[in-house]
Amino acid sequence: MRKEAAAAAIGLLLSASPAFAEEGMWTFDNFPAARMAAEMGWAPDQAWLDRVMAGTARLPGCSGSNVSAAGLVLTNQHCVIACLQALSSARSNTLAAGFMARARSEERQCPNLNLIVLEAIADVTARVDAAAVAAAPGAFAGARNSEISRIENECASAAARCEVVILYQGARYALYRYRAYHDVRLVFAPEHALAAFGGEADNFNFPRYCADFAFLRLYQSGAPAATPRHLSMRFTPLAAGDIVLTAGNPGPTSRLSSAAELSFERDINLPWRLQALAAARARLMVYSALGAGEAGAAAAALRSAENAYVALSGRQRALAASFARIVGREADLRARVGRNRAAQRELGDAWGEIERAQAAYRSFFFAYQLLEARAGEGSHLFAWARDIVRGAAEREKPDAARLPRYAEARLASVARGLRTAQPVDRAFEQLNLGLWLSQLPARLGPAPARRVLGAESPEALGQALSNSRLSDVASRTSLWEGGAAAVSASDDPMIVFARGWDEDARGARARFVAEVEAPVARARERIARARFQAFGESQYPEATFSPRLSYGRVVGWTEANRAIGPFTAISGLYERATGAAPFALNQSWIAARARLDAETHFNLASSNDVVSGNSGSPLLDRDGRVVGVVFDGNSHSLGGDYFYDGPMNRAVSVAAPLMRAALLQVYGMDALVAELEG
Repeated sequence: MRKEAAAAAIGLLLSASPAFAEEGMWTFDNFPAARMAAEMGWAPDQAWLDRVMAGTARLPGCSGSNVSAAGLVLTNQHCVIACLQALSSARSNTLAAGFMARARSEERQCPNLNLIVLEAIADVTARVDAAAVAAAPGAFAGARNSEISRIENECASAAARCEVVILYQGARYALYRYRAYHDVRLVFAPEHALAAFGGEADNFNFPRYCADFAFLRLYQSGAPAATPRHLSMRFTPLAAGDIVLTAGNPGPTSRLSSAAELSFERDINLPWRLQALAAARARLMVYSALGAGEAGAAAAALRSAENAYVALSGRQRALAASFARIVGREADLRARVGRNRAAQRELGDAWGEIERAQAAYRSFFFAYQLLEARAGEGSHLFAWARDIVRGAAEREKPDAARLPRYAEARLASVARGLRTAQPVDRAFEQLNLGLWLSQLPARLGPAPARRVLGAESPEALGQALSNSRLSDVASRTSLWEGGAAAVSASDDPMIVFARGWDEDARGARARFVAEVEAPVARARERIARARFQAFGESQYPEATFSPRLSYGRVVGWTEANRAIGPFTAISGLYERATGAAPFALNQSWIAARARLDAETHFNLASSNDVVSGNSGSPLLDRDGRVVGVVFDGNSHSLGGDYFYDGPMNRAVSVAAPLMRAALLQVYGMDALVAELEG
C-alpha cells in the first residue's frame, strides 16, 4: 500500500478538530477561516490576514506590532528590560524610572536588539524530503539540517532573514522570509514598578494591574523606517464576549510529544530546571540586597528567574495531573495502529525508537545541557567567546558541514552581535558564571568537571573569567576578524577557557544529535505524517516561535464557584496600591488620580490560546485594530505547553484605553498619542 493510503488508514483514530473552539496556534497561510466562521459567526478574510501579517513583528523571545507609518512598534516593557538596563547609568536608572522620548531626537538605540517582520511563506517540504527522507537513520537530522541551511542561504540577503520552519513535527517544512531591522530605538517604557505591579504576589493571577507595555521605533539609514503596512490602534473599550485575535510568536510547545518524551520532561528536565532556578533566585536576591546598582543590574534576571520558576512549576503540576491521560491516549493510538498492518508497516517501531532515544539521553543529559545547550547561561562574555572560538573553526569548513549557527546565512547576525557595544557588569558576570560552574562537579562528576574547571573553584574561576577583555567591542571584533590564528594566539582568559574544552562540548552535541535528535526526528516524522495525511492542515502544528494566529473572545472564567470577570479598571489599581513594594505607585500616578477616569479598562482576560513567546502580541478586534497587548496568562494557562484547557486558560492583556490614559494623563506623551491616533 502507498504511504498516503497507509497513513490515511488511521485517520479515524484521531480527533479531527481541537476539543475547544479557541484552541489552536495557526499559521498565516493556513488559518481556519471556515471553522472560525462556523463557531464564532465571523472570520477574517485574506486581506485582513495579509495586513496583520505585515504588521506583526518578532523580537528576541517576544512579539510586537507595527502601529504607525513611521516604524513605531508596540510590545511589552518586560520584553525591553535588557535595553532599559543597557541605557541606564550611574546617574539614571532607566529601568526604575522608565523612559520617555518626547521628541524623536531623544529616542535611543537598544544595543544588539534586532526585530523582524514576516513578508512571505513558501512550502519547501518536497525539497527537504528529497534530501532527508532517504538518508540513513543516523544521518537523517544532519541531511535535513544541511538542506535547510542551503535553502536559507539561497534566500538570505542584506535586507532579508530567512528561516525554514519545521511544522507538524516534520510533515511539512516552510520557508519564512523576514524583513530585518537592526537599528531599533526605545521610545517609551513605564517605570518597572508599574509594569510589574503586584510582583510575585499577583503573578499569573487575575485581576491584574500591570501597565506592561512599551514602544520602540524602527530606523533605517539613520531615519525612522517607512512602514506603510502598519496596524492601527483602537482606544475605545471592548465588551465582554467580543471576538479578539492574537498575532505573535508562541514558543515551542509539546502538545503532540510522545509519552516517553513527556516522561523525560517530568522526571529529568523540569526537576533540574526548577532546582537551578531556585538557586539562581536565591543568589540574585542576595546580590540585589548589596545596593541600588546591584539591584538594577540583577532586576531583569531576577524577574526572569521568578517568572520561569512559577511557569515551570505550573507545567510540572499540569504534566503530573494529565499524565495518565497522555499515556492512555498514546496507548489507544498505538493499539489501533497495531491492528492495521499497512499503517504498522509505515510507522514501524516509531514509538520504541523515541523511547530508546530518551533512555539513552538520561546517561548524558547533564553533559549536553551544561557543556553545550545551556553553557555559560547569563554570561555575555562566555557567549561572545564561544562565538569567536567556534566561528573561527566553522568558517574554515564547507557551509554544509558547519554547525547551524555558523552557516553562511546566519554569520552576519553572529558578527553583528559581536560588533555591537553592550555594557558588561563584571560583578554580575561573575555571579552568572559562578551559578553555572557550581553545578558542574555534582552534575558531571569529578573528572569531567575538572576538564572545565581545572584546579580552580567555581567561584575563583568565575572571578578570573569576568576580567576578560571581551567586554571591549574592539577586542571582540579583532578576534573575529583575525579568525583561527587570532583565536589560537589569544591569551584572553575567556577565550583560553572556551577554547580549552570546546571539543568536550562538541562531543556532547554530536552524541545528542546522533542518539537523540536524529532518531526522535525520524520517528516523530513518521507518526506526524500519518496524522498529517489523515487530516492535512485541518489541525494546527506545534508552536515553533514563528508567527501564529489564535482567536477567542473577551471572557472571564469560573473558579471555586466564583465568577471572575474579564476586565479590571483604573479604580482597582488605586485600591490595590499600599505604598509599599510591590504595590507602590510613583508620584506621577498619585498626582494623576483625579484626572483619570476610574472606569477605564486596565487589564483584560480572553480565551486566546497563547504561551511563552506571545508576550507583546497585539490583541486585535474584527477590524484588525490593536485593542491591547498580551503580557501574561492566568495560572491555568501554565500547562499550555502540553494542552489547552478551554474553560480555564486565559490570556491577559494590557487594554488599549489604559495605554492612552497613561500616556496622556501620567507621562505627558502627547506627541506619541497623536502619532498612534494617526
